[in-house]
Amino acid sequence: MKVLIVDDEVIIREGICNVVPWRDYGFEILNPASSAEEAMDVIDNIMPDIILTDIQMNGKNGLELASYIYEKKLPIEVIVLTGYDEFSYAQEALRQGVSDYLLKTSLPEDILKAVEKSREKVLYAKDQFQINQNEKQRIITHSMTNFIKGIGTEEAMDSIKELIPELKDSMIQILVLDTQLKSVHLAEHEQLWNKYLYGKWVSLNEKTVIIVKRDPCLDDDYLLQMASSKVYQSLCEPLFVGTIVSHLTDLSLSYEKAVSLILYKWLLTDCKMIGENHIKHRIGLSNSEFLKEYEEKLFSYLNKNNAKGLRNWLVQVIERQVTHPQATPESIHLNVQSLFIHMIHFVNKVALSVGKKTMNYHSFPTISNWLPTPKESVIPAFMEVMGDYQRIVDREVNFVHIAIHYMENNLGKTLTLLEVAEHVHVHPNYLSEMLRKETGKSYVEFLTALRIEKAKQLLRYTPAKVKDISSEVGYSDWKYFTSQFKKYIRLTPTQYRDRQEEDA
Repeated sequence: MKVLIVDDEVIIREGICNVVPWRDYGFEILNPASSAEEAMDVIDNIMPDIILTDIQMNGKNGLELASYIYEKKLPIEVIVLTGYDEFSYAQEALRQGVSDYLLKTSLPEDILKAVEKSREKVLYAKDQFQINQNEKQRIITHSMTNFIKGIGTEEAMDSIKELIPELKDSMIQILVLDTQLKSVHLAEHEQLWNKYLYGKWVSLNEKTVIIVKRDPCLDDDYLLQMASSKVYQSLCEPLFVGTIVSHLTDLSLSYEKAVSLILYKWLLTDCKMIGENHIKHRIGLSNSEFLKEYEEKLFSYLNKNNAKGLRNWLVQVIERQVTHPQATPESIHLNVQSLFIHMIHFVNKVALSVGKKTMNYHSFPTISNWLPTPKESVIPAFMEVMGDYQRIVDREVNFVHIAIHYMENNLGKTLTLLEVAEHVHVHPNYLSEMLRKETGKSYVEFLTALRIEKAKQLLRYTPAKVKDISSEVGYSDWKYFTSQFKKYIRLTPTQYRDRQEEDA
């Protein structure tokens, strides 16, 4: 229990400090104050529990000090200790909430008795103060939560303006921490924050939300940076910045913007504060280019039964995606999910080709679930599919089906027999022999049949030009493609397309 002595006479201050055995009775004597103004500074920084003050002092008097405490509704008991035994002073002291009125000639035991009585009042007042603060915090949290959800009422707005006058008629901005602080830490960090600029801290949806009062001209930007830096030093968590709004009813817009940025903390790992200006230049990553670059490599690891290599390669792929300067969480998720789906399609196609059942898998995890820990969440999903693939494939028998699948997926390339044989790790002659046994055709005949079949599909279902289709199925000379197509189908590509349209 902290006690502060206030008197402009040094002899009186020291006398009261020394005449009573404060420590023996559980009291801590703070450094005495020589004026009411000095006492006010002590109150703002240390918050004593009990104050013994003289009335007549240079500057503000003791009753004005008592009035200051009374108006702020602080849980501090004030005892007036004076040499003026006048009824008018006593009356005024009582009006200012003074708990006792003693003469300086009072005995030490009388002073101690008055202070002991005040201690009981302080303890009760602190309990009531905490109850009131808790209720105030509950009302603020409830009202702010409703405004953030977009369901705030006029009544709630009136409550907010009364409980938080700082937010009345001001610009407001939501900042979000992707962690929920305990109430004691919430209060500590709010106090730290408010040393720079005003902000009310509340918990919502397992996050911490800061409702910040902003300067209309945004001249407080440097203060925002300083406050955010202090929070980062304490919590090692970045702040996500919402849009600035001019009315409480628009808080939901600011909150939604802040929350939409949360996944960027896994991309912008060095940022203490992440706002729209950090991401506006990012256009996302191309899905088609991603699959073109990585799909063949994925199938290569499958065919080689290289589980360790696949795992390490996937880690590198995801890391490259995350660190790419144009990456967005959505484009990263689309790319990795697409690779996973293509892997499943490949495995199930192989399963069907060898007369085995296709496999069913759990839905791919959401980006918010896997991006923080890809090694623990998404990579095991790939490894599960690889395990199933190895159980499906008997490499001595089914390499022909793998070769056919590889040819189907690479018809736009030159595709030599040697290249396909290397893909399935067999001798070219052996592949050619087994392919003829499986299909009844030589390698060149079967490859041509695949190309013509794909060309038929493109002619039937797309508006692509014949020249473009010839390139798509591996012919650099579209006239040669036309002659080959007519040889097999007995129609030119254009005639075939016209015939299909007539039949339709």
